[in-house]
Parts: sequence; structure tokens; C-alpha cells
Amino acid sequence: MATRPTQTSFTKTEAVADNYMVAGKHRFATNAGVAMLEAGGNVIDAAVAVCLAVGTVEPGSSGIGGGGYLVYHMRGATGVYGFPMRAPQAARADMYRLTGAGGTGSFGWPEVEGDANIHGPLSIAVPGAIAGLCAAHARFGALPLSEVVEPALRLARDGFAPTLFDHYAAGMSADMFIRYDELRHIMMPNDQWPSAPGSTELLLRQPDLANVLEAVAKEGPDGFYRGAVAEALAAGTRELGGILSEDDLASYTPMHWEGGLEFDYRGRRIVVPPFACAGTTTAVTLKLLAGFDVAGTGHGSFQTLHHFIWAARLAYADRFAYMSDPDYVDAPWNGLVADAYLDKRRALISERIGRVQSGDPWAHEEHRPAELLPPSLPAWEQGTTHLCVMDAAGNAVSLTNTIMSGFGSGIVPKGTGVIMNNGMMWFDPAPGHINSVAPGKAPLNNMTPALVLGESGATHAVGASGGRLITNCVSQVLSNLLDHGLGPQAAVDAPRVDASLPTASADARIGTDVIQQLRERGHDVRVVPYDFLERGWTPFASPLAIARGESPELRAGVDTFHSAYAAGG
Repeated sequence: MATRPTQTSFTKTEAVADNYMVAGKHRFATNAGVAMLEAGGNVIDAAVAVCLAVGTVEPGSSGIGGGGYLVYHMRGATGVYGFPMRAPQAARADMYRLTGAGGTGSFGWPEVEGDANIHGPLSIAVPGAIAGLCAAHARFGALPLSEVVEPALRLARDGFAPTLFDHYAAGMSADMFIRYDELRHIMMPNDQWPSAPGSTELLLRQPDLANVLEAVAKEGPDGFYRGAVAEALAAGTRELGGILSEDDLASYTPMHWEGGLEFDYRGRRIVVPPFACAGTTTAVTLKLLAGFDVAGTGHGSFQTLHHFIWAARLAYADRFAYMSDPDYVDAPWNGLVADAYLDKRRALISERIGRVQSGDPWAHEEHRPAELLPPSLPAWEQGTTHLCVMDAAGNAVSLTNTIMSGFGSGIVPKGTGVIMNNGMMWFDPAPGHINSVAPGKAPLNNMTPALVLGESGATHAVGASGGRLITNCVSQVLSNLLDHGLGPQAAVDAPRVDASLPTASADARIGTDVIQQLRERGHDVRVVPYDFLERGWTPFASPLAIARGESPELRAGVDTFHSAYAAGG
């Protein structure tokens, strides 16, 4: 008989509303979105307000110094705005000095001298957040941009009291405060973290950031990418040894795809971002899983998990072999998701998992590339935020934004208050690989916001933060919703596995009997103890989900072990 020790467990209640729902990673940010909808705004207004506000109150994870993807369904139109970080024009494949050691840093790349690709001025990529958010708002927003920016501006100017989760996140990145003076001065006025025991300052105020947000409110993206702010960002980076220029900022243009990457799963239409993110990986995983009756084998059964891990590993093998910025590397985008190709890949899924290798999606394209670059094989990283907004009419947004790892590069150009990303860490620092550095190139990233569409608009909005762990998380939450009929909070809280590393991670709540059956079928499984309360941080990605019923009733689920919060009206 399987044994199981005593475990502590609790969950957040599901948020319920009739007209609209906002789910974000911080109460103040979610409230900013609700305020937009109450003022007559729409889901785009709300999403932009939430994203800007969460970058103010959770600056270690997100902010205007980063980039992301926004998937929308608005008044019958579906699409994606992509605004990922890009390499500066002065970047080059051999810009980092390699030590000769391998498997270092949170990505497991070849080691770079001084970790220059992981933090500091040379880790900074061109931020895209303001460009993408403003582009989406310019097309669909109902409220003036100044009104949408106001909640974030007010939180920066007037300040906010950090939560328990904020304290924990700051503590996890304390080394960054020690290393980078300007970051410390902003986050620890008078060298004290606000609201900490003995601190005389109870609120975290960011006046320089407020000034930048005010420029955006008045001038739109030009207030960030041109003029005084752009000059300060470039000069402040350059004086520390960075390569970001005013031309890099002025020339940044967000991407837009009508429709996005759409695919069928169980008779439902799912939309994710295309190309060099994790949208294609999520699509491949679910399309492979669609060949198995996971509803029949049951949620959390060894058969269901066996098939999911197989599918995820096949998707990851092709991800690292072929996927990169399509403007720089010829990739088999159609072949990767072609039904005929995935039928061949699915046929590899047997009763025992074996060696998983990339396939030949080029056989399902109309041409073959002149050159195939060696794959780039990273490990994993943390950071990022996600938010979802939906109304009763089925208009919806799923948005992921990041500055990369905790507090990004650690660099804050003086006078701006903008914490700059360390997006260059996404690149393989060794030249000659599929994800190596190139001027203006967007690195392969892990973001995969998703919408599920029905006949009357969006029925589900799903996404997650958590770096390399995101795509497996989003795939499983979607399966929980669509295969197993779980509500959004149950779908978010349910035990998960992650197959993004050679050793799969499994939530201990899955049970020792199921873990043993997986091991008997060849899976290398690491059991992750269910001690999130003691750790204070979930070891898996952190998801959000909104579901719209026929009533219509809107329900939301958010990560129980995060400061995430959902509210509606």
C-alpha cells in the first residue's frame, strides 16, 4: 500500500463576476484593471493598465524595461502583439568572453567571464513593453492613454506598502541590491526596505519612474523611445559599459499578427503567439496529446502523465533544434505544427519512454534550408508576470511581460527609475548556434499567453510566469480545463509535472504509486515536496486562468502561492 505523510494544503477561492474579470499577479495591479472597466474602458484598456501597474509594484518580475506578448480577441478580431526584447545593433555573436566552462548560470549556457550575459550593462536588450502596449491601445483602447497609465503613475509617485510576497521576492534578490547602487537606492531608500522591521519608510516610492510614465501618458511611445527619456536610458547604460543606443530605442517596432498561431484541440480553437517564443511549443505539445484519451485515463493518472511527458519532450526536442528568430534563421514553422508530421511524432510515443530526439519537420515544408545550425540547449530561469482580462461578451486578453530574471540586469539608468531587462541572457553566448547573438535579433523566449475561442468569443484565457516552466504549465492548465472539466481555480491548483529539463519534476501530491509507475516506464522523475508554505514560493510555474460560462458567468483562478489576485464586476 502506498503511504503518504501529513501535508498542509489550502487554496484561494475562485473569483466570480457577471460582466468582466481581471486576474493579475498583484492586488494593486488587478484593481487598476478593474478601475478601467468601471470607467467605461474595455479589456485592452484594462490589460495595459494592469501590465503597467504590476511593473510598478512587482519590479523584480516585470516592467517597462522589458517585453512580452499580448493575445487578444476584440469585437470578433483575433491576433497577437509581440514586443519581445531584441539585441542592440552593436551586439555580435562573439561579444562575450567564454571561460571554457559549461553549464553555468540559470540557463546552463557556456560560462561567460563575469557573468556579463546574466547581469550588468551587457546583459541589456532593447525593451519592447511600451511599444507593444501602446500599439494595442492605439488600435483598440476606448479610454485616453493618460487615463490608462494613471494607476501605475500614481503607485509610483505616491508609493505603496509592499506585501509579504514583495518582501520575499526582494529577499531572494538581495545580492542585486548589494551589487547595483542605483537599484538599491530605489528599492531601499536610506538602505532600508520599506515596511521592514525598524524601517522609518512604510511606502515604496519611485518618483523617477513616475516621471517616465508621465512622459508616456503625454506623448505615447515617443515619450519612452525618443527624446529625454531615451537619451537618459542610452547614456545611463553606456556610461556603465553597455551598448544600448538611442537609435536602438528609436527604431524598435512591435510585431502584429492577425489571427496569431491558431490550432484545434478537442474541437476548440486555441490562439497563442507564433515564432520565437513558446507558443509553437505549446501547440505541438497539445496537438500530440490530442491523440490520446486523457479524459478517459483520468486526471493525474500515470497514463495521462506518461503521455503528457512524452509529448512535452518531443516538443522540446524540436524547439531547441529548430526555433529561432525567423528574420535570422530559416525555421520549419509550418512543418512543426503540420498534422502529418505530428502523426509521425506521436507514433513514437510508446509504453516506455526512450531517447527523445528532434524529428524532420522540413519534410513537411516546401523547401529545405541551405544550412542547419547546431541547436542551443538552455536550462531554465525565473521571473515574468502574466495577466488575463475577459468580459461577458467574450472579448479577452492574455498578456505575458518580463524583464527576465529577478530585477533583470540590475541596471537602472540614473534619473529614469526604469529597471532594465537582462534579455541577452536568453541568447546562447557561443557563436554559430541557432540561438546565438546577432544585431537586432529576438532571442528564443518562453512566453506563451493563450486564449481559447468558442462560437461567441473567448471562453478561456490562460497564461503563466516562471521562465522555462511556462509552456508545460500552460499546456496542463488548458488540459485541466478542456479535458478534465476543472474550474479555473482547480485547474491552476492541480498537481503538475514539468518536462522541460532532462529530469522531470513532479508535484509530490501526485502520489508515490503514480510516480513509481512512471519510473517503471523509464521516466527519470524528481519528486518536488509539497512544502510551498515553508518555501514561500512554488517550484512550478505560476498560472492564471479565466473561464466564461454560458450564463454568462466569469470565473477566475490564480496561483495560491503568489500574491496573485482576481476581481470583477
